[in-house]
Amino acid sequence: MEQSQQQTLQNLGFEIANKAIENAQLRAQMSTLQSENEQLKSRIDELGNKEDK
Repeated sequence: MEQSQQQTLQNLGFEIANKAIENAQLRAQMSTLQSENEQLKSRIDELGNKEDK
């Protein structure tokens, strides 16, 4: 294979790897936000239930 083709494939490989890392980081952030969201929903429900009493 030509040198430039090898370089292009290597660059694409790095780009894919970097996108996979970015994707994993975003998934972790999303998971954290979902967890925080659930905690806030629960807290809102608790506060709402106190007002109903």
